[in-house]
Amino acid sequence: MVNFNEIYKEVDNLDTDKIMDLMRTLINIDTTVPPGNSYREYVDMISPYFMELDYSLEEVIMPEELVKQIPYPLEGPRVNLVATKDFGQEKYVTFYGHMDVVPAPDEGEKKWRFPPFEATMIKSGKIYGRGVADMKGSMICLILALQIIEKLKLTPQYNIRVLNCTDEEIGSYPGVRYLEEQGYIKGTTSEEKSMVFCMEGVTNPIIPIGMAGDLDIIVETIGRSCHSGMNFMGVNALEEMIPILSELMKLKKIVEERESQDIPGFPRPGTGEKRNMTPMFNLDIIRSGEKANIVPDLCTLTINRRIIPEENFEDVKQEIQDAIERGKEKSKALDVRTTFKYAYPPLKTDPNSPASIRLKKVISSVQNVPEENIPVIGVSGSTDMGFLNEYDVIVPGVANTGSNPHGVNETIKLKDVKTFIKQIIVFLCADL
Repeated sequence: MVNFNEIYKEVDNLDTDKIMDLMRTLINIDTTVPPGNSYREYVDMISPYFMELDYSLEEVIMPEELVKQIPYPLEGPRVNLVATKDFGQEKYVTFYGHMDVVPAPDEGEKKWRFPPFEATMIKSGKIYGRGVADMKGSMICLILALQIIEKLKLTPQYNIRVLNCTDEEIGSYPGVRYLEEQGYIKGTTSEEKSMVFCMEGVTNPIIPIGMAGDLDIIVETIGRSCHSGMNFMGVNALEEMIPILSELMKLKKIVEERESQDIPGFPRPGTGEKRNMTPMFNLDIIRSGEKANIVPDLCTLTINRRIIPEENFEDVKQEIQDAIERGKEKSKALDVRTTFKYAYPPLKTDPNSPASIRLKKVISSVQNVPEENIPVIGVSGSTDMGFLNEYDVIVPGVANTGSNPHGVNETIKLKDVKTFIKQIIVFLCADL
């Protein structure tokens, strides 16, 4: 029998300096993507922690022809690290974490309380830095959990495989997609789906069972530039985008009325209205013009579409294309070009799968929350787990609902670090 009190005491007594040393080791490596040119440095830094625990290591580099399919300016090899340890069990669990982070742009730096690539903890126990929540902090928790398992001579109920992967933040062809295609997600000798423990979620007592797919659409209207004082000599690409914008806004209203059949969504702020998970349709970026006295000859619009699991990508693509065509008929643009960038498919998990049931028991035990009070929910964020719909995926993590991942002052809490470490150990070792 696993002694829960012994585990909790060991985690609660973790030296804060040890935790922060590990945070600084990984957070201080700038793995911003694009370009993602520091993966080699990250892999070299994290590998010894698994070697010390007798994990076998393999580096898997994405082939260049696949990297070229990612529509961003990338630099350096896409090095993925696979760490494996056989504990003599029938089943495997695959832990997943991505190495890359989103930018912490210069114009936002003044808003950061501390330099984003220097992990910093304040007296309240908040830890700041780019990637602490999304998602280097979770990988740090896993390393600390595995060290405690070794120290307490606990025996995991699963063989363990750990994937440190590239390019999640830009999608298209992230490292985990390639690793899955190459058979690196270990299965079981039974007919159960292989279990994937994606550490990108939150410590809040919820079970995500759906995550949105992510599609970017770039629409360009082509005009003819001329002097603003003689605008009749040209074609204003910005103005001729307006009929297309109008049709897209009509489509947005239709799209966001849809709901998932069975995946709950977040209550609407201020109203308390409860809806199932809904698709999202956002006109996010529009750029046109160089100078006020020049009629612009190009206008570029970027749309972000979040796709719920019940939607079909080809149908989503077609209805957007149809809306653009309707606007084009009313526009005097010389040409309209459309590009679709499909970053991630949507993810739907089974709330009654072995992994989900076990996770609910773990959360209940560690956080002292009745299982019936742990809701399942759909999240409109996206993840490369969308490429793993054939697996038994769960999505807990060290972040919290106030962590502000992708924003300034990304943060996690020391108490959540310890909570998540406990959950990992209990998940792996307890007889639940």
